[in-house]
Amino acid sequence: MNDTKHEDGSVPEKAKADPARKEASTSGNGQEINTDFMKEEIRQRPVNKKRLLRRTAITAFLAVLFGAVACAVFLLLEPVINNAINPSEDPAPVTFPEETTEEEMSPEDMIANDEQIQEAEAEKKAASLVDVDAIRDEVLSEVRKEIASESKKQEQEDAASEMEKAVTSLSELAQEAQRSMVTVTAITSDYDWAGDAFDSTGSASGLILAEHGKDILILSDDNEYAKAGEIQVTFHDGQQAKAEIVSQDTVTGFTILKVEESSLSKTLAENDEITVASLGSSEKNSLMGKPVIAVGSPTGTAGSINYGLVTNAGLALDVADSAYKQITTDIYGSTQASGALVDLEGNVIGWIDMQHSRSDSPNLISAIGITGMKSLIEKMSNEIRMGYLGVHGTDIPEQVQEEDGLPEGAYVLRTEMDSAAMEAGIQSGDVITAVGGKRVTGWSAFVDILLESRSGRQLSVTVMRQQGDGYGEVNLTANLTARLAFGSK
Repeated sequence: MNDTKHEDGSVPEKAKADPARKEASTSGNGQEINTDFMKEEIRQRPVNKKRLLRRTAITAFLAVLFGAVACAVFLLLEPVINNAINPSEDPAPVTFPEETTEEEMSPEDMIANDEQIQEAEAEKKAASLVDVDAIRDEVLSEVRKEIASESKKQEQEDAASEMEKAVTSLSELAQEAQRSMVTVTAITSDYDWAGDAFDSTGSASGLILAEHGKDILILSDDNEYAKAGEIQVTFHDGQQAKAEIVSQDTVTGFTILKVEESSLSKTLAENDEITVASLGSSEKNSLMGKPVIAVGSPTGTAGSINYGLVTNAGLALDVADSAYKQITTDIYGSTQASGALVDLEGNVIGWIDMQHSRSDSPNLISAIGITGMKSLIEKMSNEIRMGYLGVHGTDIPEQVQEEDGLPEGAYVLRTEMDSAAMEAGIQSGDVITAVGGKRVTGWSAFVDILLESRSGRQLSVTVMRQQGDGYGEVNLTANLTARLAFGSK
C-alpha cells in the first residue's frame, strides 16, 4: 500500500474520497483496501482586502487627475476655439475732425458786425419787453388760478356745510320720529325639559297712534300677544308700562294695544320725549324716489334708524278683503325688521312689513302704505266688529274689459278655504258687480264696502260668471264671520 501521507502527517486533498469510492477500492488479489484516510476538500481563494482598497484609491486618483487635466486643457483652448468660430471684427480707426482756420476780419466786416450788434441789442430789448408781457400774463394766470382754487375750495366747504346741515336735519327728524315709537315685549311663562319655570320674551316695534280717553293706543303687528302672559311697553324715554290688547286683525296680524296713561310719570302733553305719531299719505304721485327714514327697529335692534329712497309705492299686495299698496325701498335691514317709514315732513307713510318682501331681496325694507291702513286702524281702535268674507281679487283694466268683454267690477282671483266667500259659492274668475245692493266699480270700491260690513250679518253678493261665450249674473248670499278678535275687558 502506497503511503499517501505528507511528511508532516497531513493527508493530501486528493486522498480524500467519498464512501462510494471506498467500495471500489480493491487490491489486485481481490482484497479490499481501506481508503478512509483519503479525503478531498475544495476551498475558495482568499480575498486580499488591502490590495483591493489600494486599487480603488489608485483608480479614484487617476479619475480626478484626468478631470483636472481636461478642465485645464479646456480653459486654455477655449479662447482659441471661440476666436476661430466667432472671429472678432477689427475696431474702427479713431479719427478727429479737421480744424478750420478763420480769416481775419476786414474793417468793412467789423462795421457790418457793429450794425448787427445794434440790431441784436434792439431785438433783445424788444424781446425783454415781450418777456415782461409774458411774465405779467403768467402772473395774472396764476392769480386767476388761485382765485378759482379759493372759490372752488369755498364751494366745497359750502357743499360740505350744506351736507352736514342736511345730515343733522335728518338725524333730528329721525330722533323726533323715534319719540312716537315704542318697544312691545311679550312675556310668556314656560317650563324647560327639567320642569323648571322660565320666561320667554319676544319684542317688536309699536307706534303711538292716539290718546283715547285715559288710554294710549299703540299699533303693533304680532299675533303672539294673545298667548302672552304679560305685555310690556317700553317708551322712548325708558319708562315701562303694562299693556292690554284692544283688538287684533286676523287677516294682517295688526294689533292695537292700550296703556293706561296714569301708569306713566307724566301725561303725553307734559312729556316732550313721548309724542303721538302723525299719519301722512302713501298715495302721493311724487312719493317714488323720495328719501325716507326707517324708525323703530329696521336693523332688528330696538331704537335703530336707517335712511334710503322709495323705489316703488304702487305695488298691490295680495291680502284677503284688502287693497293695500306696498312701499319698497333701497334700505338694507333685517328680515325681522319692524317699525315705520317716515317722510321728510315727519309723517308716517308706511308700516314696515317684511312678510311680503321679494324672495330675491329679502333684506330690503318694505312697508304697507298707511293710506290703505287708516280705515282698518280706526275700526280696530274703536272696537267695531268688522265682517270677513275671504276674497282675493284685483281691478280689471279698461283695455281688458274692452278686448275680452269682461264686465265692470272686482275680479276674484281666489277665495280662502272655509271662508264665508267659499261657503257662499263665490268662485275664482267671478266678477263682483254689487255687494249689499251697492254697485262695485273696482276692487278698491269692493273693499270699502266690506270695511263697513259687520260680522254675523248676511251680505248679498252679485257676481257675473262666465257661461258659454258670455257672462251671466248670479246672486249669492254670504254669512260674514268676524275679522277682528278683541281682548278681555
